[in-house]
Amino acid sequence: MDSLPTITKNERLLALTACLLITFSMGTVHAFSTLIQNIEIQTNVGRMASSLVYSVALVNVTLSVFFGHILYRKFSPNSLIFLIAILPIIGLLFSSSQSWIGWMIGYGFLFGLSSGLGYGLSLFIVSSITDREKLGYALGLVTASYAFGAVAFSMIYPFLFSHFGFIDGYVFGLLSLSLMVLISLTLFKVSNARVGRGLNSNTQINSKKPKIIKLWFGYFLGVSAGLMTIGHAVPLIVSYGGSALTGITAITLMTLGSAIAGIYAGWLVDQFGCKRPLIIILFINCFALLGLSILTSINLIITLLVIIASLYGAVIAIYPTLVNHLVGRELSSRIYGRVFTAWGAAGLISPSLAGWLFEKNNSYDISILFTLSLSLIAVIIVWKIKYSINQ
Repeated sequence: MDSLPTITKNERLLALTACLLITFSMGTVHAFSTLIQNIEIQTNVGRMASSLVYSVALVNVTLSVFFGHILYRKFSPNSLIFLIAILPIIGLLFSSSQSWIGWMIGYGFLFGLSSGLGYGLSLFIVSSITDREKLGYALGLVTASYAFGAVAFSMIYPFLFSHFGFIDGYVFGLLSLSLMVLISLTLFKVSNARVGRGLNSNTQINSKKPKIIKLWFGYFLGVSAGLMTIGHAVPLIVSYGGSALTGITAITLMTLGSAIAGIYAGWLVDQFGCKRPLIIILFINCFALLGLSILTSINLIITLLVIIASLYGAVIAIYPTLVNHLVGRELSSRIYGRVFTAWGAAGLISPSLAGWLFEKNNSYDISILFTLSLSLIAVIIVWKIKYSINQ
């Protein structure tokens, strides 16, 4: 069993609080829907071009988590937290040019990298300082905080824009986020928490390849439905006769449900291990998708969408702990970086595929049934992963 660095309860609490502040701040990259129309007006580009800014951000979030283990070994957490705070400010220098390429560099590239680094580093720190018996709950909090940041700034950004205008409101919001990360740096320094640097053994990594492949496909298939419904919630509800305002309300509820479910899923993992809760969650997801393909009542549709998004939040909260349990604390950051690319791939493919299928069929029915089949396959893959609660 991997040993923990010596750390007191208060030190652990301060370090955890620092990580929660980081992930809350960096999760705001996913509040992009509140920026998109203003970016289009400011840069005089269409919806596809403006959406590409967020797609590039998702790619860079994924790359940061994938390559993060290299940075964790070479640099101290203090240096990396400072970098996380500074990158979005540098990004402001580009986005303030009010050009599309400026937003691509400032938001898509630099803020995306900072967001992924903040998320991955926080998971790494918390994994390093938390006892196995409480690991699921702690990592669930980190993942939930990332989602809460998106929820909060989906409401804060419109408020700032209405009072200060888009440019000044965005600058104020981003500077506030960077300040929050600098406060987390102070907390982490005060905590005196010491984290391991992880292993860099290709031999051990290669021996885990069969598990990595199963984990990757289980993750990719398991989150596809959630990413599809979150990405298309408004047009999906409109296709059933609802209003755009109803769709926006549904997105808020879905994101909030995803965050809350992440906390509860983390607690479940500590009680029952990862495999059983994950299989049950994916099964419930299948039934929710089946209901979504059959029912037509707007209220029921919204309820099912919130359930699917909440289950998605539970899956992404469980996976870091599942990887940690399967490969050990020392290898988890490197292997989770590989597995996390499944989320990035699903985030790019699932919403785009759903849009293409809708254009072909003028309905979301095929997209829903397709993601239902993916969820069923995910159940089978997770079932075949060898896992023991005492592992």
